[in-house]
Amino acid sequence: MIFYFLKDLFFPKFCLQCYHPGSYLCQNCQKQLIYLRNQRCFYCKKPSPYSLTHQKCLKSFYIDQVGSIFVYNNLLKKIIKNIKYRFATEVFKELTLIIDPKKINTLSFYKNLSGNITIQPIPLHKNKYKKRGFNQAYLISLYLQKFLNFPIVDYLERVKETKNQAEIKEKKQRYQNLKGAFKIRQNLKQDELKNLKIILVDDIITTGYTANEAAKTLKKAGCEKVYLFSLAQG
Repeated sequence: MIFYFLKDLFFPKFCLQCYHPGSYLCQNCQKQLIYLRNQRCFYCKKPSPYSLTHQKCLKSFYIDQVGSIFVYNNLLKKIIKNIKYRFATEVFKELTLIIDPKKINTLSFYKNLSGNITIQPIPLHKNKYKKRGFNQAYLISLYLQKFLNFPIVDYLERVKETKNQAEIKEKKQRYQNLKGAFKIRQNLKQDELKNLKIILVDDIITTGYTANEAAKTLKKAGCEKVYLFSLAQG
C-alpha cells in the first residue's frame, strides 16, 4: 500500500490526451478510441471477409490477413508512443482493460484457425532492444495469447538496424530500408517452420512494409500462412 501511495505521489498519472489526473486514459477521452470495423484486404483496400488478403494480392503481399483493433488516430499515436518509450506496462494495461473483446472481430477468426499455429512478435534490432529494454510487440503478444492460447515463439531475428520508416517519404527508399531486415534464427532446424501458421504481432501497421518483409522471410523458410495482428491500423 505504501509503495503505491509513494508511486502516485511522485509519479502521478495524467490522461495522455487532456492531462486530467487519475489515469492515462480518462473516461471522456476513451470515447476517442475508434474500433476498426471495415473488413477489407489490406493490400488493395477492397472489401474482404475478416480482412483476408485476396488471392491475387498475395502475389505481391505476403501477409494472408491483417487484423487490427483500433483506427490509428491522434490518441492512439500518443498511446503507442508512451507504450514504446515511457510507461510501457502501465499504459498498455489500462488500454487492455478498455478493449471490449466482443468488438474485436479478428479474434474470432484466429480462434477458428486449425493446425500448427504460433504467435511471433515483430522483433527489434538488438541495439534498439538494449536502449528500450523491452519489445512492445511482445507485450501485445501476451495480451493476444490470453484469448488464443497459442505459444509465443522467437523464430525471427532483426539483423538490419533500419531507419524509422516514418522519416522516409520515398516508397522505393522505404522498401530498400527494410530489405533483408529479418532472418530466421540459426538454431532452428531446417524444416521446423514447414507448414506452420504464424500470427505476427506489432503495435501499428501503416504502409505494411515492415510486417510484409517479416512475412516474406517466414514464408521463404516454409511457413504455410502468415497473419498479422496489430493494436492499430492507419
